[in-house]
Amino acid sequence: MKKLLSISIFTLLFISCQTKPTLATITSLNPIEYSMDNAAKLILENPEINSISIGVYKDKNTFTKYYGEIDTGVGNTANDHSIFEIASVTKTFTAYITAQAVLDGKLSLDDDLRKYLDGAYYNLEFDNRPILIKDIVTHTTGIQRADFSKVLSKMFSIDITEQERKAITDYSKKDFIEDLQHYQHKTTSGKVYDYSGFVAPELLAMVLERVYKKPYSELLEELILKKAQMQHTTMRVAKEDEKYVLNGYTNNNLKVAPLQTPLTGAGGGLKSTVPDLLKYIEFLLDKDNKVVKEMRRPLFYDENEDEEYGYFWMVNGDDLMLHNGGTGGSTNWLILLPNLDSGFTVSFNYNGDRAGDLINTIASFLISDLLNFPTKNAYYLIRDYINNNPDTWLEKYYQLKKEHSKQYNFDDASMLDDLGYEFLELNKTNQAIEVFLLLVSEFPNSAYSYKSLAEGYFLNKQYKLALTNYKKSLELKPKNNRVIEMIKKIEQIENK
Repeated sequence: MKKLLSISIFTLLFISCQTKPTLATITSLNPIEYSMDNAAKLILENPEINSISIGVYKDKNTFTKYYGEIDTGVGNTANDHSIFEIASVTKTFTAYITAQAVLDGKLSLDDDLRKYLDGAYYNLEFDNRPILIKDIVTHTTGIQRADFSKVLSKMFSIDITEQERKAITDYSKKDFIEDLQHYQHKTTSGKVYDYSGFVAPELLAMVLERVYKKPYSELLEELILKKAQMQHTTMRVAKEDEKYVLNGYTNNNLKVAPLQTPLTGAGGGLKSTVPDLLKYIEFLLDKDNKVVKEMRRPLFYDENEDEEYGYFWMVNGDDLMLHNGGTGGSTNWLILLPNLDSGFTVSFNYNGDRAGDLINTIASFLISDLLNFPTKNAYYLIRDYINNNPDTWLEKYYQLKKEHSKQYNFDDASMLDDLGYEFLELNKTNQAIEVFLLLVSEFPNSAYSYKSLAEGYFLNKQYKLALTNYKKSLELKPKNNRVIEMIKKIEQIENK
């Protein structure tokens, strides 16, 4: 699971906008469409990204939009029929079936995995601690694909040979059992979050098949796909539908073959469409669904990352459920905000070096905009003002605030703070300081406003102004260690 919420949405460099929509056009857009269009516009400024697919569910309304082109220079755009790999988001389906099994009394989270295997499997414990079902759904088994199977270790390799690809295709349940018998567990399960993308979910699928006496594919169809009316979600795309599968790319626009899906595919084999995933989101947002309530129940807290996990999902009470996925040529997020009766899916047909930062950025924007719905995020317009009218942008800011304060959210200090830090990332320190000065003016009682302005001055080597603002920040929020450290650092510089 890639970390999302604690990542600044401006850890990457954006190229300045080249075109600017008119204010009249922007103010007439539905807030959801406004968010989708502008968030996608920012990401498409990065040349690595060819295509973005977004689906948003809000209060029983759905929105689907597609941006860019699937293949560079071809002009082909994704649409509602387009099929893409949802990869590890598949685990959320497996999570649902597991939560159903718990409620049905078919298994317990505290069960020893070996209870559902034929054989003793003394190798599946360490320091007298066996692997529990709960360890699988919280990614704390400690089982890694590379240690488990030489064949499976090549699953996500871009430079895989045809011989290795064939070996993965031919990998059978018999092979899996043989690898399981020879695997040597070398860590205490249940202690540390250590993502297991394929092996642990396949073990869980074996357990589910055993307790229900049905194939995983039937459980998937019966418990989720049929109920949610998801007719275009499958492990293996039919021949006549292969034309709808998006091509995937990695660094340097290198085309990547689709991920192979041996065994059940419970950890990452599903392919779907945006409309189908919106049906899935609606299905999961049903407030009366006891399975969903069980599935998002906190089971493990990752102290290192300050994240909590339910059944595979990263969770935050009833406020947030998140899961992401990625193959060699695609990456995506599925995010639910249950208390707001909303959720969204966003995907790229790209998974290179910057995919994680970029997908996290657009997801963070969409979350923020849904939290502030129905007001719109003024960030997008202010950013355009600064880039296109650097001498008059402040005047335009106040005009927008005066004339459209009911439509746009000016009460959230993070809007200006994020914008300022974006300019710092771009090494446009003077522009950042201008934004932070506005931030302090608009939010004079915020310790973070003064801290941000101080950081701008510090990077601009205006140490006296930096010190003044750090001290003001400390007055408003004492015991801020970061600020205290910076004050000491500046005093040392000034005393040299």
